[in-house]
Amino acid sequence: MTTHVFIGSTLSTHEVLAEVPRAVVHRPARHGDLLALDVGTADTVLIVDGVYHQTAPVRHKEIIDAMARGARVVGASSMGALRAAELWPYGMEGVGLVFGMYARGTLDADDEVAVDHLPSGDHWQLTIPLVNVRWAVSNAVAEAVLTEEQGAELLEAARSLHYTERSWGAIEHTARRVSPSSAEAAVALQRFSEGHPEASDLKRRDALLALSHCSVPRKRASPFSHATAAWMVPRTMYLERWRGTFRPAASDRHAVSVCELDVLRFQQLYAPDFPTRYRRFALARVAGPLLASEDRGLVHAALKAAAERGITGDKVPQSAWAHWLTHEELRDGSAERRLLKLLVRSFRSAPGAAPFHDAPSELRGADAAWTSSTDAVAAAHRLNRQMASTGERRTPGNLPHALIRRHLVDTWHVEQPTELEAAARDRGFVSLAEAEDAARKFVMLHRERGGAEV
Repeated sequence: MTTHVFIGSTLSTHEVLAEVPRAVVHRPARHGDLLALDVGTADTVLIVDGVYHQTAPVRHKEIIDAMARGARVVGASSMGALRAAELWPYGMEGVGLVFGMYARGTLDADDEVAVDHLPSGDHWQLTIPLVNVRWAVSNAVAEAVLTEEQGAELLEAARSLHYTERSWGAIEHTARRVSPSSAEAAVALQRFSEGHPEASDLKRRDALLALSHCSVPRKRASPFSHATAAWMVPRTMYLERWRGTFRPAASDRHAVSVCELDVLRFQQLYAPDFPTRYRRFALARVAGPLLASEDRGLVHAALKAAAERGITGDKVPQSAWAHWLTHEELRDGSAERRLLKLLVRSFRSAPGAAPFHDAPSELRGADAAWTSSTDAVAAAHRLNRQMASTGERRTPGNLPHALIRRHLVDTWHVEQPTELEAAARDRGFVSLAEAEDAARKFVMLHRERGGAEV
């Protein structure tokens, strides 16, 4: 049972561990972070802080994916409060006043919780979140430090500032434009805030409350009758691609992050048996439910399923044959063999989509091969970084196209351009261009070692 906490400027790691001693503390949540976690029914994920300006924010779909895997996901204080207010109907738990204000619609702007901070690992806060100004004003008015009119003027001054400029000094300067008394009120509010942190830092208060909440067992049944279970939310090709892109290929094996999709791409390019794996994968998808009911095997089930959809040798137009098969293949072999090649090469998971988006178990191959491929991908990443550091534009993106094409010709032992396109499709690539793009990451490793490893 693991509690993962995504935190930044709201709380320190020390404060998190003081409340949850065995928590795993992460940087502020960003796109892909939840997909990279190996979580299940015994695990909890608490999102407090997240990024959205510097890089892509944590997506709704990946939070739903974590919940669909059984994890408890809690949000509070900052990005977590925003996402919880949007996803509570699917099972995400929101905690605290900030969450409540977003859920009720009292707050509707992201910049209420946004702050500017240093890019260093400690995420030191440089500005004040607007929601904290609201909290401080409310408490200062209650304590008669400010009048209601002064509080409203200071809140308007703070709201007028961009979140990257929202500091006490900037609020005082902006308030001074209204009147000298407003500037004096700003100084009084700052002093109140510094002297009463419990009455001015709402984000911290909510974050601590959320940590306490995570220690209480969750209620399995949703209190909302119209809630939709996370596992019922349709999976999209984008989510599948994100899973393959961010999910580690091997846990704690390499300092360099190696994702499943990179390892699968490596095997697509270099594993001698990958065309056989992919042929079984594609035909099984074409056969669908018929595969279980047909006792004559995969090929017969796939051909029968294709025939039921009107795809037979006599109905396929000549332009389709010419697109998917080489001239030699059109002249040689049986009609059934030609149709099977067409079915495999033209297979798509959905109209216009790629054949697969993450790393299906049927395509991964043996564990030993997967492990050695993971090692090779990690080595390629290290080598590419070293080459990039020389400043000589020796990065994968700068490699000549002719070099990439020659690399595939040598690897797949083909010569004619039409054969190279067919070889790429037999390995599950949408096109030769996609295969060439995938190969760019590994060409330098191949040249360094005199051959690829699988």
